[in-house]
Amino acid sequence: MHRGADRLLSAGGERGPSLSRETRNRPLESGRRSNSMRATDNQNNRRLLATMTNDPFQPVRLYYAIPDERFVIERLRKLDCMAEVRSKRCWQWLYHAEAEALRFPGGGYEDVPRERRPIVLGRIRFPQRGSMTFETNAIERAIAGARFFAPRLGPEVVAIRCRMVNRWFAADDGDPHELMATLDRDVTVIDPRAAEAHLIRDLAGVRSMEDAERAMAECMRREIESGEDVPAVEDFPLAPEEETSEFLHLATTLQLRLVRAMEHWNGNTQLTLPAIIERMVRGAG
Repeated sequence: MHRGADRLLSAGGERGPSLSRETRNRPLESGRRSNSMRATDNQNNRRLLATMTNDPFQPVRLYYAIPDERFVIERLRKLDCMAEVRSKRCWQWLYHAEAEALRFPGGGYEDVPRERRPIVLGRIRFPQRGSMTFETNAIERAIAGARFFAPRLGPEVVAIRCRMVNRWFAADDGDPHELMATLDRDVTVIDPRAAEAHLIRDLAGVRSMEDAERAMAECMRREIESGEDVPAVEDFPLAPEEETSEFLHLATTLQLRLVRAMEHWNGNTQLTLPAIIERMVRGAG
């Protein structure tokens, strides 16, 4: 999807530790810039900030409901790819041990320079009782993280919301650590009740599958013509009762927004998410 980025340049500083089983839970200190970052050029000669696994930098945070913090930590301590950073009150998910087998669209473990291993893929925090967050800097890492942690933490740990930044960043937009803070600026929280109300109105009077298809097509047409699009920072509910073991619904939701961010980065800033969905549906037909 973003294979046009052939020339890769390092964008700086932080790496995970060289870990043994004896040292993996010790505090780790962060540098100012992340050496899990790269930069690539676009058509306007602006360099796209990308990860060391060649994914565009695009902050994502998943919110989980959990039984309690101790329940999760007991399971994290069994994983060699997890390291507690007490000074940051988080657990780092490292591209190490159990996570080494993961591959991303732009590359895998062997593509990360040896001197920079292990890089940090994401961070887990416990902001309040009964709550956990998994935060990462790329959409494909968010999807991989959801799939990785689900079987290891168990069905009691449930992804219930997602927050993401709906844009890509240039290398000169700022420090990657500071750019992660955009997850908490000008957030638009999507109310599921409003979406349900819209759906009920759109499907009023539907008596057959053909009626439903016509109603949804009309709804899509109105959305495209209105120019409505996703907000800059979007916080929306997930549907865990409908999710698959491979998190296909989450993957589709995030990857559609990845396509939109790519189009906007390449200058097609008028293209909205509904228009992308409509184009894909039409193409599949």
